[in-house]
Amino acid sequence: MVPNDIVLGDGVFAVGGVNIALTRGGGQFLVEREYRRIQADGDYGPVKGRIRKISSVAKLVMNALEILPASLPKFYPSVRNTNAAGPPITDTITGKVDIETADYNTTVTWTGKTKGGRNVVITLDNAINLENIDWALTDKDELVPQLTFTATYDETTRTTEPWKIVFSG
Repeated sequence: MVPNDIVLGDGVFAVGGVNIALTRGGGQFLVEREYRRIQADGDYGPVKGRIRKISSVAKLVMNALEILPASLPKFYPSVRNTNAAGPPITDTITGKVDIETADYNTTVTWTGKTKGGRNVVITLDNAINLENIDWALTDKDELVPQLTFTATYDETTRTTEPWKIVFSG
């Protein structure tokens, strides 16, 4: 028996349908869930039927080796890129007052394959990076910021989780 359903770790990250140029150190997909046990006197532990899901937050983390100035507003909310044609071409990155609708990326994806050749696509909907700009500037090393995108719920369907994993092929 050949283990064809092993998901391989190499793949392509995309933000808003645009592939991230280069990454280093891959990334991570996680769904952080919080559960609440409804406890009663005499319980020795969790009781079937008395556990509630309180929250579910899906995240896709990537380590971007190549930073394209035009992409920074997709990577960080409340950021603006002002481009001057030049010469020389100048990109100036500054902060904005607040988060705008345009700061949410319709989709953030990771596309990969299984050992057997099936496609695997992880998708976060209406994703935003809620982490701070935190760039380690280390002598003799490249800048590799970690981008952590969090899927956000739609106001009209607040109990529909905004993420999915699709295996196809």
